[in-house]
Formats: sequence, structure tokens, C-alpha cells
Amino acid sequence: MIDRDSGAASSIGDALSGRWLKQAVLAVVLVWGLLGCNAADKLDDAIDLVNIDRKPIDTSITGVNAFVNDSRFGSIRQQFAEVRNTLGLRHVRVLLNWSTEVQGAPGLAPDFSFYDSIIDGIPAGVDALVILTGLPSWMSNAANWTDGNPRKTFAQQWVRAATARYGGNGRIVGFQIWNEPNDPANPDNSTLQVVASPANYTELLGFAYSEAKANAPAKLVLNGATTSINQNYPDTVDYNRAMRDAGAQNFIDRWAIHYYGKQFENVVQGGGVADFLNGISEPIWVTESGAQGVNEQLAYVETAWPFLREKIPGIERFYYYQFTEATPPDVTYGLRNLSGDSPVSDLYVYLRDRG
Repeated sequence: MIDRDSGAASSIGDALSGRWLKQAVLAVVLVWGLLGCNAADKLDDAIDLVNIDRKPIDTSITGVNAFVNDSRFGSIRQQFAEVRNTLGLRHVRVLLNWSTEVQGAPGLAPDFSFYDSIIDGIPAGVDALVILTGLPSWMSNAANWTDGNPRKTFAQQWVRAATARYGGNGRIVGFQIWNEPNDPANPDNSTLQVVASPANYTELLGFAYSEAKANAPAKLVLNGATTSINQNYPDTVDYNRAMRDAGAQNFIDRWAIHYYGKQFENVVQGGGVADFLNGISEPIWVTESGAQGVNEQLAYVETAWPFLREKIPGIERFYYYQFTEATPPDVTYGLRNLSGDSPVSDLYVYLRDRG
């Protein structure tokens, strides 16, 4: 996992959290400089960014990443039931990771037993977006690749098997092909040769789309979202742009992004995130977005998410990252953690008590 709050420091973020006067001025200067100071409306945009208000989130389009793989938070069924019954959410994002434990060698049938328990545990009234990602250790040997191509191998060995098994399940809304292909910290991205090649990722997506639609034509297919589209600017949005130019829209039903941190100036500046996403014809799903700290999550989603929907009207769904995480309360992304003092976040409390 990358540092979700990394990237250029944002004076706008500071203005939102305190000492607003000095920081607001700095934010205006920063954003005005980024957008260009030759037009009056650019200054108006900067002022609007400084004065972003908190607004209630639309829970009807809110989901949560719920990987249900840590039994300390309860059984699979108990965790899913908590998402539905306690938090009142109807969308989850789950993980089917292709690992050595799942398929120990080429030619062996995958062991789907754990994933069967996840899919079977999804309660009525909840739909699941399934991430297909990961590589067994034997994929590091090119001799095991189909036609010498690791991307074709992933599609034919894993996407084909998973969509054939689960494509008829009515509680699965779709399949997301890979996760953060541009992240250099994930060695699987190097094996697939996608970390610096949006064209190679698009080839992988095309192979996977064919397999998914052959087995599950009624299910949505989503691209693997890059690392946070607003961070490491402009490299990450450029990777997205290059995916589009390589033809990725031919192989998706929804365009997926991740959004962490603030860096709101990178959304509104010319040629930035909003300009790019507003040119995508498919609806946008934000498949990961969240903030660290049990007392920081609610303010973040009430600020960042409405702002994004205002600037990018095509956003159709958000998935909070994530339901549970066994990390300390001050740094956790989890709505729940294992602390005895602060086991749930302010966002959890809001969702639980909203009525």
C-alpha cells in the first residue's frame, strides 16, 4: 500500500483545518499560480477552493471496501451484516487475490474455497464489486506465461476461472481488473510490465474484458484504478490519459479512480483531473477514497466527496477505504479498528446513527 496522503503539500488542506486566514491567502496564491493568473475567474476558482464547505454525503451511492479477511472483526457473514444492518450501506468492494495459496502451480485448478465463503456471505440487498488482482509466485518465471505474455496469462488463468465461477451470481455487480497498475511498490506490476506502460495495462484490460464478457456478459467491467489521481501530479492523471488514448474505454463499462488526500487544485486546474474525467463518456466510480484517523474521516468525506461530485458530475459511486483495519486509531483508514479506546471512527458513528 502506498502512502495515501503523500504528494505535494496542499495549503488548501491546511486552510480547511484551521488558521484559515494566513493559509487561505497562501492557498489562493498557490492555486492562482497553478491555474494561471491572466483571467479573473481563476481567482474566483481559488477563493471557492479555500471556502469548501462540509456537506452531507449521499449514502445511496456510498459503498465500502470490505475484505472480511480478518476474523478478529467477526466472521465473514457478521462483517457483511454489520455493513448492511448497522451502517446501512448496500455496496461493497471485495478482493479475489490470485496467489500461490490459491493456485500453487500452473495447470492446477484454483482453490476457490475461501472466496466461495466470501461470495456466499454477501447478504441480500447488497451488491459486490469484485477486484481480480494478484499473481502467484510462479508467475515470476516467464516460462510459465501463455505465449510469453504475463498479461494474457493473468486473463486466461485467473479472470477466466473467476468469472466462470461467479459470473452468474446475482449479488455481484461487476469485476474490476487489477488494482493500481502504476504503483512501483507492487512487484506484480513489474512482472506484468504495466507500472510504466499504460499501453501494456490496456492490453491486459482488453484480454480480461474478453474473458469476463464471455462468462458474465451482464456484469460490469471496470479498469483497475491508478494510485490517487490527484497526487504525484501530473504523472498519475497522465497515466490515466494514456490508458484512454490506448483504447481502455473499449474494454470498460465504468471508469474507476482512486482519490486520497486533498490536492483540490489538481482537480480544477486546466488540463487537470476534472477536465480529464469530464471527457470520459462512461460513469465514474471512485473505488477507493478515505482518510487516516478515527476523528478525521467524516470531515474528509463531507468535504472531498461533495466537491468531487460538483466538479465531476459523472461520478456515480464512492467506495470508502476501508471497513476494518488493524492499525492504531490515529492512523487507521478503518471504520473499525482493534483499539479498546476508539474502536470506531466518526464516520462509522455518523453512518450508524444517521437514522
